[in-house]
Amino acid sequence: MKSDWIDLGPLSEFPAEQPVLRKDDAGRRFVCVLRGGEVHALDDRCPHQGYPLSQGALRGGVLTCAWHNWKFDIATGACSFGGEPVRRYATRVDGGRVQLNRAIDTAAEVRRLVAGLREAILRDEPARALREGLRLGALGLHRAETGLGSLHLAFEVLAKDGAERAEHGFDHGLALLADLCTWIERGWVPAEEAFVVAAHAVGEASARLGPRGKGPGRAGGGSPLARIADFELDEPEKVSEALAAERRDEAEARMRELVEVRGAAGARRALMPFVAQHLFDYGHGAIFLAKALELAGRFSAAADEVLAASTVQLAWATADTSLPPFAATRAALARVAELPLSGPEGAAASVASVASVASVASVASVDGGAAAPAASASTRAAPLDPAERAAFEAEVLAGERQAVEATVRWLARGAGPLALLGAIGHAAALRLARFDPAWEQRLDAEVGVLDVTHAVTFAEAAAALGREALPREAAQLAVLAAGFVGKLRAADVAHVAHAAAPAGAAARAPGGTLLQAAEARDVGGALAIARELDAAGRRRAFAELAPFAAFDAAVRPIFTAHAVKTLEALQRLESSDPQPDGAYLEALLTYLVPVRRELHARRIAAVARKFMADGRPPEGLY
Repeated sequence: MKSDWIDLGPLSEFPAEQPVLRKDDAGRRFVCVLRGGEVHALDDRCPHQGYPLSQGALRGGVLTCAWHNWKFDIATGACSFGGEPVRRYATRVDGGRVQLNRAIDTAAEVRRLVAGLREAILRDEPARALREGLRLGALGLHRAETGLGSLHLAFEVLAKDGAERAEHGFDHGLALLADLCTWIERGWVPAEEAFVVAAHAVGEASARLGPRGKGPGRAGGGSPLARIADFELDEPEKVSEALAAERRDEAEARMRELVEVRGAAGARRALMPFVAQHLFDYGHGAIFLAKALELAGRFSAAADEVLAASTVQLAWATADTSLPPFAATRAALARVAELPLSGPEGAAASVASVASVASVASVASVDGGAAAPAASASTRAAPLDPAERAAFEAEVLAGERQAVEATVRWLARGAGPLALLGAIGHAAALRLARFDPAWEQRLDAEVGVLDVTHAVTFAEAAAALGREALPREAAQLAVLAAGFVGKLRAADVAHVAHAAAPAGAAARAPGGTLLQAAEARDVGGALAIARELDAAGRRRAFAELAPFAAFDAAVRPIFTAHAVKTLEALQRLESSDPQPDGAYLEALLTYLVPVRRELHARRIAAVARKFMADGRPPEGLY
């Protein structure tokens, strides 16, 4: 660090125990205090909101800002009340004159700012976190090409810190962070506003918790980071074995070593067999893994923490499809295990091998017709034609059994899992658009629209993971996604099962912009405008609605996270759809635009009273 000494004037002009303002030739301001024979110098601007510390009061070596009572130790710059510390400068007295070194030790400053940023996240103080993040960016160490600008390092710290302290592993705040970074890079939302939302979502979930597995009150009381002596990198299946046995510390430690040597690709390969086995935590297993891989790819310095957190989340997750209601999905997964899948998109190995499992996988269609014969080898992985896709989607929407049986039948005929997942994603959008708001008004039903959004986000995540999966894993993901969408059939508005608009959302003449209709919470008006848009207009609409989803549609972080991830999933599904239509945007509007309660106090109380009265669970979607 090069020195940059400037003269502040004769020592005689610095009265003891009184703050004195000094400026350099560039107008930078310093507050100086002569105490105990030494001149202490700090930035004059309070790090809170920039008020001059030189107008504050000094008592016992503590300088108090006159505006908001923040208190700073003049010997260190540390803040004893308020928030972040203030920068301190080296001084000396030479020939009776006071000199100040303006040079900044960049490495020390980075450490100071990162520590301040992490403390702000720990305390769930997003305003302070943003200020520290902006100061960190002002050091000029970021890579402009990342698209996150001067806040790149701050976002990376947020990802690493949030993953390290996530008590039960990867969570909604980290998933929201992944999507908001994507939106910043696209130019959909400003980086500063997005950082505030992400910092609050991450900070709220783990406020005042130490690193997972460490510190007082933490489960286990020790660190899961000890190296696994017998760990073999050629045996990534041991991660899945540890997950299945709920040996969480072992699974996390194995994942850290795998990421260290093999990177995110190694983590994906180790976790995919486990994720494809079941629908975990109402779809969050696959959803969060896909987001964790995105974050790991964007922030290499945080990859170990992010993917370790994803592993921990899977170790805690409930395997929903192992429970009694998902018997049809389990049976379909067993049939997939017998299919000879290979090649791109899980295409069957040969027409002959497909025929050999016809007795297992061929199931009569809903209308009683027989399954079609196997396709030729040259077309097995081709997308479904419009008529085939429409018929398949109808079966997916008909119910869990019909959905999974149709999926297995098409896989046996040689259809590619990704083509099926594309159709399932479209069906999920239709299901969300048909959601019956009456579910959220019933006091005896613990059901909300968030349950249905999971079908959309799981279908998109399954498609993203399926592109890098082994053929059988991709096929399993297709069965899980189809069963999930089919299972939610009871969420449809009963008397308008094929209508895109929810009950009570009468179509209106287009007027104003789509965003204005959303801000007015006018579902009918928004849908009317959306139905006038062409494909290019719909693409623009997702970008137009992004700031509303991130900043205005909800207050609680978990609801904001659902608004953002649902918009992003629907946008991705439409972008990858070879036959895109308005279903994705209409699904988004029917979910995003209505005012929704973020705390169902009456329902929570009613469900509790009911259970105490009759001992029976609340009514669900199935």
